[in-house]
Amino acid sequence: MATVRALLQEASKLATDDPRREAEILLCHCLDKDRAWLYTWPEAEISSPEGQRYADMIAARSCGAPIAYLTGRREFWSLQLEVNEHTLIPRAETETLIEWALELELSEQAFVLDMGTGSGAIALALANEREAWNLTAVDASEAALDVARRNGERLGLSRVSFQTSDWYAALNDKRYHLIVSNPPYIE
Repeated sequence: MATVRALLQEASKLATDDPRREAEILLCHCLDKDRAWLYTWPEAEISSPEGQRYADMIAARSCGAPIAYLTGRREFWSLQLEVNEHTLIPRAETETLIEWALELELSEQAFVLDMGTGSGAIALALANEREAWNLTAVDASEAALDVARRNGERLGLSRVSFQTSDWYAALNDKRYHLIVSNPPYIE
């Protein structure tokens, strides 16, 4: 059995911008521990199954797999979101979109549409900040909507309505006070 220290030292050879930090994130995920635990218990021995799972994640990361897909989660606007291969990983700059939306002078019960919702990051962040807003989130991918729905339920934001739609196609010309979206091809 390997120790925490040995696993982190080996994985620090990752050819990424911050190999040590990434190794810590993946090991924390495999062990279901926080980073403080890693530093407190560097000599702790890791079981073979946990060590193998960690080695597999390090190998996948070495091949370019995003950390968020490896761990199955990403923090966005202080919300812990599930992500997977059916969703894009919420980008940090998308939080600027949330800030802009919250600065708008909208009706207390505004109708807001999130187009291309993916994991539900934008709609759920807005729902978390504006309890009276009526939020609809659409995506053409039912698999992505399943992830968004799970995120909403887990976060207690089940009042967001998730709907399958290729952009505006299935919305029957409904009107909204605000339409938000941050597709991957818009910087």
